[in-house]
Amino acid sequence: MRRLLVVLVAVVGLSGCAGQVPTPALFAAQQTATDRAQERPRLFYIGLALYPEGWSENDVVELADALQRNSQFDVVPLIASNLDPARRRYPIAADSVIARLVRSAADRAARQDVVMVHISTHGARGVLARQIGDRPPTALTAAQLARQLAPLADQRTVIIISACYSGSLISALRSPRRIIITAARSDRSSFGCDPDSRHTYFGEAEMRGFGERDRSLRQIFSAIRDDVARMEREQDHTPSEPQVSVGAEVADLYDAPLF
Repeated sequence: MRRLLVVLVAVVGLSGCAGQVPTPALFAAQQTATDRAQERPRLFYIGLALYPEGWSENDVVELADALQRNSQFDVVPLIASNLDPARRRYPIAADSVIARLVRSAADRAARQDVVMVHISTHGARGVLARQIGDRPPTALTAAQLARQLAPLADQRTVIIISACYSGSLISALRSPRRIIITAARSDRSSFGCDPDSRHTYFGEAEMRGFGERDRSLRQIFSAIRDDVARMEREQDHTPSEPQVSVGAEVADLYDAPLF
């Protein structure tokens, strides 16, 4: 992921990338039959694949699948991806689309529901990379992401960011009702983002961590952290050291065996 550092530093001051607004059919297809009365709490899953390589989309899409199979929630997937806009399966992750997904979750989530925001991309200190197809990459800063997620301030929210230096975004996103999990600490790279990779190391560990039933986020984070460390040792990488921040009002969510 270090190969993106020079590009990201050059675009830190730029606004978010402009993308094609999805057709109503594409957006509505992800929300079919999700507003009916639910016996179980819902998990509004906002998956953002910000980079146009397969691992970015696979990380967010396949975690949604794992949550639908294994969690105790009724999962409502709200996914946007910048992979191959010409033949896209999902809306492009442009600012307008992210705003619609966030607002949809904020307006529809009830008190017992949870919102999960899962982002997979490249990163540098304080920024995430966004690229649509073969267009030049732009930067999404920590402050911009905080503003995008502001409508979720009153919701119990889990934010997972898979990117290099992703721990550097925690301070801007921290809130009493948020759990924030990042793939690396603020001054470390994460690994596994080769163009032909199916998942990043962190994404692969997520699949295994969320692949067992009736586990808490505390247990899952511990398993992910250990799994990532094992893969990094095998390749003689500097440890990325995934991070977690638990808000004061969601400690019970962190320890509940809901996943």
